[in-house]
Amino acid sequence: MPKRNTPESEAFLPIKDQRELAKVGMVTSMGALLVTGFMGREASRLHIGAGLALIGFSYWHYRLYQPKTPSR
Repeated sequence: MPKRNTPESEAFLPIKDQRELAKVGMVTSMGALLVTGFMGREASRLHIGAGLALIGFSYWHYRLYQPKTPSR
């Protein structure tokens, strides 16, 4: 029987590596938020970008830990 094309089988990286990347991204963007928060007005755009990156990485992290089949 041919193998089904699932999102997991088409992924560029294994799920374990994706989870690690998401965590590293969250830590990095949180560190950027901390640094840019102390830099004042001149870093406000970087601060907003770091905040958006943290939201994106957090959502990606959340999605990576969801069950594969929906529960009823």
